[in-house]
Amino acid sequence: MNRSVLVKQSLLRHLLFALVGLHLVGCAPSLVTQQAVAEYQTVAVKVSIGDAKDHVLSILQTSQDVIPAHFKKRPERYLSYGVPVEIHFMRTDLASGMANEDEDFTPYLFKSDVLVSVGWRYVSTTEFLDRAREAMSAGGVKADQDVVGDRR
Repeated sequence: MNRSVLVKQSLLRHLLFALVGLHLVGCAPSLVTQQAVAEYQTVAVKVSIGDAKDHVLSILQTSQDVIPAHFKKRPERYLSYGVPVEIHFMRTDLASGMANEDEDFTPYLFKSDVLVSVGWRYVSTTEFLDRAREAMSAGGVKADQDVVGDRR
């Protein structure tokens, strides 16, 4: 083959790899996000069940503030038997990359501004949050009304 054709093919191949590589790097969590997730482990031990929400969030947010918004999950709020419930999600893993799957987060559940649960066990076993969302999306319950259900 002609040498110029080989050089052009080689340049095009390298350019293609560079473009694909840049695209993948752009989607990957940054070093800052990776460090913030690693720092979570050191700050998480400073909070305990029964701590006030403001205290817990002030400690945990130190590791979460530098994480870009597209790597975060918004808090969720609802009423359970007249008691305000908030779930704040802390980024604790990067397994799903940019997908923001549940396993990348640790939920912190507050009732009446007091930390009552950390992790998915309480949130998933009650299934109460899903029922509250379903009721609100069906228009049967407004966000400021009580949602009553069987929590067994």
